[in-house]
Amino acid sequence: MEFLKIGCLNLDKTRQRLRGGLLTSLTLVLLLTQSCASHSPENTDLKISKMAGLQADELRGGDFVLRVYYKFDNPGAPLHIYLEGDGRAWLSGTSVSRNPSPRNPVALHLAAREPGKNVMYIARPCQYVSFEKNPHCEYPYWTGKRFSTEVIDSVSAVINLGKEKARANKLEIVGFSGGGAVAVLVAARRSDVSGIRTVAGNLDHRAWTRHHKVDSLDGSLNAADVAEKVANIPQIHYVGSQDENIGQYVAESFLSRAGRADCIKIQTVKGATHSKGWEQAWPRLIATALPECS
Repeated sequence: MEFLKIGCLNLDKTRQRLRGGLLTSLTLVLLLTQSCASHSPENTDLKISKMAGLQADELRGGDFVLRVYYKFDNPGAPLHIYLEGDGRAWLSGTSVSRNPSPRNPVALHLAAREPGKNVMYIARPCQYVSFEKNPHCEYPYWTGKRFSTEVIDSVSAVINLGKEKARANKLEIVGFSGGGAVAVLVAARRSDVSGIRTVAGNLDHRAWTRHHKVDSLDGSLNAADVAEKVANIPQIHYVGSQDENIGQYVAESFLSRAGRADCIKIQTVKGATHSKGWEQAWPRLIATALPECS
């Protein structure tokens, strides 16, 4: 197969299709003009982590080196994991981003407000890490393969490293947007997850792509497909009342696949959009007890 190498990104020259349209010259220009920097231009992630007293590291898990921020101040206590969203996956409906590092890392904002003493934020593959350290970082891993087996394996492996360092026995996982899907898919493979919270979580990407009439994520696992497997884990799925990207129908689709409702709660957060309003509401939301499963 022939590849066209453009800076930090490999593009499949012969099979590239982006949401129903062929790669255009305009898309190539946009790809070429984007930065390959490992951090956002404002170094937002570094500023947030520093203010919260989180330490930075880059950890290899499977195929990827992932950026993490953490504090382990209470060895042996449950570890709270925060998983970032999809970031800048697309520039427009037909133009893929060259670097998916989010300009507004919502999950990191939430981790910074975590009241627990053991917390670990994990960015998604190819976010905030130099592509030179990540030769597998090609655009499918933040588009169609964003929830692929390789991605889930990588995140779970990094969680293992954090769990070992924190000397934790149990995990509570929080995922924002696409990170919500990753949280569920990771939990389905583990026996140490005692709680799941998702914020504007993409819990059924098939329902989501049908709703928006965009190409399906054929290279990805779907959280809804493992809903029954995680149905015994206490969980809350927060939905913004003003979220035009991932509406309540996504969480309801997931719930319908779970087979039981006593462990799973859907909570609407008034005024929240897809990416705004969560940081302010988080101290109240994280204080809400998870459901008690009968």
